[in-house]
Amino acid sequence: MSKRVIILFLDGVGLGEADPEANPFMHAELPAVQSLLGVSHLTREAAGTVTSQAALLGLDAQLGVPGLPQSATGQTTILTGRNAPAALGEHYGPYPNPMLRDLLAQESIFKILLRAGQPVAYANAYPVRFLDRVQRGKGRLSANTQAAFMAGLKLRSGEDLRRGRAVAALFSNDFWPEADFTLPSLDARQAGAQLAALAEDHTLTYFEFWYSDFLGHKMEREESLKVLGMLDDFLAGILERLDLSNSLLLVVSDHGNFEDWTTPKHTLNPALTLLAGASFEALVPRLHSLADIKPAVLAYLGVQQ
Repeated sequence: MSKRVIILFLDGVGLGEADPEANPFMHAELPAVQSLLGVSHLTREAAGTVTSQAALLGLDAQLGVPGLPQSATGQTTILTGRNAPAALGEHYGPYPNPMLRDLLAQESIFKILLRAGQPVAYANAYPVRFLDRVQRGKGRLSANTQAAFMAGLKLRSGEDLRRGRAVAALFSNDFWPEADFTLPSLDARQAGAQLAALAEDHTLTYFEFWYSDFLGHKMEREESLKVLGMLDDFLAGILERLDLSNSLLLVVSDHGNFEDWTTPKHTLNPALTLLAGASFEALVPRLHSLADIKPAVLAYLGVQQ
C-alpha cells in the first residue's frame, strides 16, 4: 500500500527552555502528546526524545543567517528544501516577496509531487471573500498558501468544510467567520479525524495553523493554554483515524515565538518538529534544519526531486 503523509504546519512554535515563567508548554496538559512521547512538556530539553511511537526534534531555523527567523523565508525553506534566508541574504516575512514566490512556484513540494502524478491536498478552508481576493490577485498569502495556489491546488471553501473535505483555520467550526453560513458542529478532535479522512485520498495532505504565531506576538497566556489543549485534541483526532501502518504525521514549524511569553518577537529557538506513524524512525537522522524537510518527505514517499 502506498505511503501517505500529513504535514501539520504550526506557525511560530519553537522548543524553548523548561522555564515555567516563559514557556506555555510547561503549564499544558497534553494527553495525546504524552501518550506518544512520554512527555507533555515540549521543550528544548526534551528535543531528541524518541519512543516506539514518535520522535520530538528541534530543527535549525536560523540556517546560518544572522537575525531572527521569519515566516516567509522559513516556510519557503520547508516547502522547497532551499535555504531561503541564505538565498535572499536575510530572514524575511511575513509574506513572500517576488524572489521567494519564484522559488515556491518552481520548487515547492506540492509542484514536485503533482509532476510525479501524486495527489496533494491543501486542507485549509477559507471564506468566500478571501477566495475572491485571491482570484483578483489582491489577497495576502502566506508562503504556504502561495505555494499551494501557484501549484494549482484547490483552495477550499466553507462548502468543502460543510462536506467534511476541509478543516477550519482554528480547528473547530465554531469560529468560522461567515455568520450566515451554516456548518455542522465540529470540535478540534473531530476536525483532526476529518483531516485524516481527507488524507486517505492524497499522498500529501498539508494544513496550516497560523494562530500560534499570532498569539506569540500578542503574548496571550490564557488563550495560549486553551489553544494547546485544542491542538492536543486535534492530534488525538488525527491519530485515532489515521492508518499508522502506511501513514506519517509530521508536525513542523518555521521559527520560534509562541513558546516564549517574555517577548512579542520571534525567537532563536529551534523549530518544533514531531513525527509519528509508519517508519517515522527513518526520517529522524535526516532532519537537522528546515531545509531537510522536503527532501526527507520525498525520499520517504519514494519520489525523486
